[in-house]
Formats: sequence, structure tokens, C-alpha cells
Amino acid sequence: MSLLAGCGASNSASPSNPANSPAGTSSAAPSTSESKRSSDIKIGSLHFSFTIPQVQAVIKAQDDKAKELGISTVQLDGQGDAQKQTQQLNNLLVQKVDAVLIEPVDPKGVIPMLKKFHDAGIPVIDSILPVDEEGMQYVTTFIGVDNVQDGNNAAKLMKEALPGGGTVVIIEGAPGTTSAVERTKGFEEGLKDSNIKIVGKQASPWDRTQALHIMQDFLVKYPDLSGVFVHSDDMAMGALQAIKSAGKLGQIKVIGHDGSKEAVQAIQDGSMYGSVVELLVWEGQKGVEVAKDIAEGKPVEKRYIHEPFLLTKKNLADYQAAF
Repeated sequence: MSLLAGCGASNSASPSNPANSPAGTSSAAPSTSESKRSSDIKIGSLHFSFTIPQVQAVIKAQDDKAKELGISTVQLDGQGDAQKQTQQLNNLLVQKVDAVLIEPVDPKGVIPMLKKFHDAGIPVIDSILPVDEEGMQYVTTFIGVDNVQDGNNAAKLMKEALPGGGTVVIIEGAPGTTSAVERTKGFEEGLKDSNIKIVGKQASPWDRTQALHIMQDFLVKYPDLSGVFVHSDDMAMGALQAIKSAGKLGQIKVIGHDGSKEAVQAIQDGSMYGSVVELLVWEGQKGVEVAKDIAEGKPVEKRYIHEPFLLTKKNLADYQAAF
């Protein structure tokens, strides 16, 4: 999964100005009988799991923006459990909240609930973790990244790190999540016709400790491994711990995703080559802004995607991590 600091009001998002809104495909907000006062607007926000550092940064960004705009949010922890998230969605439906922000635990299984919200006239904002394409017809807008492009950018970094080629593995995010599937797809596509071979991949539920164990197994299975692409920087820290214990720090090129403070330090000291940045704080802030706009009957974009930023030691001075 994937976060940055910043605040602004122009029409483009970047690592130095992440709170700003990028242009997207315009679409009208669902019609409402009357626009609401800010103090009357209530947004339900459903997260994959509160234990994930990226999610913690998103929650803070959402709450800070909601306070600034004078609206209320209900933060809900899915605990990585699709059934629990479905129960939470049902509760929000009964409460008749004004909008829902969701990081789907099960991108396909959540679709029937999204349809219920659509039929009830309650807008759904898909945030960070995309729902299955079939369910996008019930989503008012998506705020996040192009995960295929991010995977492709990770491949670009890996090719920079391994100009002579080599063998690499992938530590993926939670099994079945669209983000994990698409990041791997983009990475695989990006390495086609290169001299870098992917020899293994395994999924972790965005968990650092599990990533550590996965990396330990990879190091035993592939003693001559050249690199690893990890779907989140938090998991990359687990992979780095395993690599360090094996005495191969700096030898195995590590590419992460998010742009966390720990990743910045690891890139600075040379233990990690780079990270594909995701502006999660911007995504959290933008989600609340868009939810408020929808509740007030204002037009919104169909997609808000920030520009890619590939973080390496060369451009650390141009970047400020938020988590």
C-alpha cells in the first residue's frame, strides 16, 4: 500500500506539493435535493487495517482535513477481514452517512455492498486500494495511483540498480488485492526484454514480519539473488532485516513502494536503492475534500491520480516523507 505531507490549493499533485489536486476526467456529483452545511456532513471511512503504518498516516490526514473543513468522519478498522468490512458497510448504510471512503479488503467481494450504496444514493469514494473493475460502475470516484504504472516504475528502478542484469524476487501485498496484482503485473511487464529474471514471488498481508520471513526463505532458495521488489516500504524494512542478517546488505538491490521515512534513511545509507512514492497523505486529504464536494452537490472528477515520483539517493533533497 502507500503517504506524504503537504497542503495547498492548486491543480497538480507532486512530492513537493502533495496536498494539491491533480486533474482527472470530469464527472458530475450525484444529484442531491439540497446541499448540506459542512457541520452536517458525516463521512464513513473504512480502512484495510489500522495496524498498517500507511493507513495510520491516511487516517490522520483525513481527520486533519475534516477538522479543517468542519465536517465529521467515522474511522473504521477492517482488520484485514472482508466479512467485518461488510458489516461496517451495512452499519454505515443504516446510518445514512453522506459519503463513504473505502480501502476494500476484498476488491471483488465488496461489489454487492457498493451496489447497495449506489442504489441508496450514497456516494462511494474508492481510496488507495482499487475495487475490481466490475465494481467501478458503483464508485463515484477513485483517488490513488496507477498501480500498473507504479510496478513499471519499480522495474525501471531495478534496471537502473542492476545494469548488468540478475535474478530478482517480489514480495507482494495482500493476496487478491488489486494493488498487489497490478503492481506485480507492471513490474513483470517492465522487465520484459531485459536481462533481469524474476525467479519468485510471494504475498504478505502488508505485514513487515511476514515479509522478513518470506525474504529469509528467498535467500535460502536463491543464494545468488540480485534484487527484490517489495510492494510497500514497511515490508521492505522486514526484507532488509533478513538481508542484513544474511550479510548481504547493499549486495541485494531493494526497491520499495511508498516513500516512507524509514525508506528515505535506508536509501540514504545505501541499504535500499529506491522507492516508488505514493502520496498517501494527499490521497487522504483529497478523499475528504471530494466527499465534502459531493455532499454539497459540486461536480467531481472520476479519477484523481497523482504524478509518479521515483525516489533514489539522487533526488532525496527534493523530497519530504510524512510517515
